[in-house]
Amino acid sequence: MKTPLAAVTAGFAVLIGSNAAIAAVLYNGLSIPSQTLAQQGWMYLWSAVPPAPTAIATTNGTILDTSGTNANYAGYFRQSPVTLDRIKGYTITFRVQINSESHSSNNRAGFSMMAISNKLANEQQPYGIELSFWENSIWAQDVGFTRGENVAYDTKASAKTYKLTVKDTNYQLSVTGIVAPILQGKLRQYTGFTPPPGYKNPYTTPNLLFLGDNTTSAKAKVTIVSVEVN
Repeated sequence: MKTPLAAVTAGFAVLIGSNAAIAAVLYNGLSIPSQTLAQQGWMYLWSAVPPAPTAIATTNGTILDTSGTNANYAGYFRQSPVTLDRIKGYTITFRVQINSESHSSNNRAGFSMMAISNKLANEQQPYGIELSFWENSIWAQDVGFTRGENVAYDTKASAKTYKLTVKDTNYQLSVTGIVAPILQGKLRQYTGFTPPPGYKNPYTTPNLLFLGDNTTSAKAKVTIVSVEVN
């Protein structure tokens, strides 16, 4: 049975207006001294095809640069210290600027943000969402890793604060300063992905967050300013 849109909207309204007592700052890119995400508890993984990716701490945040070649990938993983309970609902707030991005496939992006929820007892794997960022749009990675719902949006002009809100089987992406969500849809179970030898499958790992370039078909230079979960 489909959930009425009014009920979904009301659920998000309650969640967004709730007390953020269990909020956790996962990255503060404006810290003194300047630090990368890896210096604040994130795992940094990268490939080393020349020219290798770089991750530099600046006073404006971490500049993650894979723009040398599409063949490289690099990014940050972290198990959330706050359970990403999609039944109760949660919000990931992150501030980022896409300085440059290019891709050789319409189904790939040089920067992505991934949130994988907790795994319920009756699930084969957890539900989650991967959002991909181009210079002029944001879109959801669909099951089968093709381009899903999308919105035209300028991600390049300046750093923007995004709020990814998850409730039950739905997500909404909002931007500070814009009242209505700019993107919304259903969570996915991303099946059919085989990780490189020795690596965990991020799509089957509960309570996992990722920010970075996870493809060899795109490249980007981005500034990651902050990440928070509640």
